Amino acid sequence: MKKVSLLLGLIIGLFLLPVSAKASGIAMSRLYNPNSGEHFYTANTYERDNLKKAGWRYEGIGWNAPASGNPVYRLYNPNVGDHHYTLNVHERDNLKKAGWRYEGISWYSPGSGAPLYRLYNPNARTGTHHYTLYAYERDDLKKAGWRYEGIAWNAIQDSSSNYVLLNAPYINQNSAGMPMGCEAASLLQGLQLKGYAKNYNLKSFIKEMPLAADNNPNNGFAGRPDKVLNNVYQSIFPAPLANWGNKYGKAVNISGSSTATLKQELNKGNPIVVYVTLNFASPQYGTYFWGTGIDNAHVMTLDGYNSNNNTYHVSDPNAGKYWVSASKFETSYNLKKYAVAIR
Repeated sequence: MKKVSLLLGLIIGLFLLPVSAKASGIAMSRLYNPNSGEHFYTANTYERDNLKKAGWRYEGIGWNAPASGNPVYRLYNPNVGDHHYTLNVHERDNLKKAGWRYEGISWYSPGSGAPLYRLYNPNARTGTHHYTLYAYERDDLKKAGWRYEGIAWNAIQDSSSNYVLLNAPYINQNSAGMPMGCEAASLLQGLQLKGYAKNYNLKSFIKEMPLAADNNPNNGFAGRPDKVLNNVYQSIFPAPLANWGNKYGKAVNISGSSTATLKQELNKGNPIVVYVTLNFASPQYGTYFWGTGIDNAHVMTLDGYNSNNNTYHVSDPNAGKYWVSASKFETSYNLKKYAVAIR
């Protein structure tokens, strides 16, 4: 902010109750267990919410499935706590013979559409298989040693979502004594949502923030995050912020992205550090030795959107977690289009 004072088996259930189908199909939630490494997929919002309460990380909508079509079967291995999903009746029956518990039809696959890729981790005991709509994720896993096993099933071709809420944590920059620490707080919120930097609080995290010796925010943080300074544009811009974030996880400078691209990142379960204005107010510009800056700029974590009522959800280090109208958010974001995605 600138110049401002400032029991797995029980939970994942015996019943598969799909959510209501929308025009774009049935949204398939994707969750991740950071303890076992397993990804889990479900149309059941109650199952999704119970897993989130149990510590699973919600990663957004994996894809959209039709209300009917070719059945995809779900099986559970009670010995290792792993799930498997398959279109193949023979594979289903062979796993049942091997002691896997058949849990019914999880969703349906259209005869054609967007392919879901299946990969296998030969080194894992749980979470051995992963299924993804995204070619870049498939290719990254192949590079990491996963074995590509082909197309598992299909999704509805239009895989866009109307609603995503990743539920980023909230870190209050002011109670931490960091009135100018919105960039660091927003980055830490995004990292911790993805399971990174869990052992840090804002004070310990900021101690590792790169500082700009020349007070140029293009090179690091200019000034001090714990004190308001005159004649210094106290900020760290996206490029050095992303470089810093990469020390803890995967941070990508996606500045210049449209709001449609921001939604695509959210659909993939990726929160985004966004540069807007305080309270989404009109910009107040100032001239500095490095260029023109927005004096009432503010930074927060974007972690959701709802196309049904045209809103975005943010975790704002200065004001809490809330929904904001798309018109306010987009007008403010589009001033600079500064953004860093956490993947």
